[in-house]
Amino acid sequence: MGPVYKLGPWLGPRPRPAPVAGGRAYAGAMREYRKYAITMAAFSVALYVAFIVAAFGVLSLLLNRDVINETDAGALLGPIMVTTAALALVWVMLSAVLRSPERLTQVPPLPIFIAGVAAYLGYCVSGGVFYSLGAGELFRSVIFIGGEMMGPFAIAVAVSGWLIAFLFFVVLLAKPAGSGAPEWPWEKNDDN
Repeated sequence: MGPVYKLGPWLGPRPRPAPVAGGRAYAGAMREYRKYAITMAAFSVALYVAFIVAAFGVLSLLLNRDVINETDAGALLGPIMVTTAALALVWVMLSAVLRSPERLTQVPPLPIFIAGVAAYLGYCVSGGVFYSLGAGELFRSVIFIGGEMMGPFAIAVAVSGWLIAFLFFVVLLAKPAGSGAPEWPWEKNDDN
């Protein structure tokens, strides 16, 4: 019997791998595919943070306002919010790939959507939590979260998350199965 998923391969318990011919070769290929996915996720996070910084700079200049309007927020609140958004994004992207028993054959729309929403919520909620820790008032965190959720910067976090997640899955699909690591011309076993 094939693998059984609970709420999809990226949300449920780890599925049992389907029986396939050439078990060890298949396991080795999947291990290489997962390492490639982890490497691409690391590059995706770096690109995501660069997109966020660029979007925040452009929006701040166009709208003539600060990213975080509260003067008592502190210098670390913005980086904490962006870090939380990036971690949420990479967690969703990697869980969609690593929990799947086989290589992806198409761009999955649900993990892309969930990745953007997770980054958006991670950005807003972490900002509210850490802002309330600094301010010492719970009500101010609710106001902060509400203000951030309606702001253009949080929307930029979500849109950038959707774009980066889409590009991550497109790059994963572009790598042919069994292509291995790139080699220099002198590393190839040619007799010519």
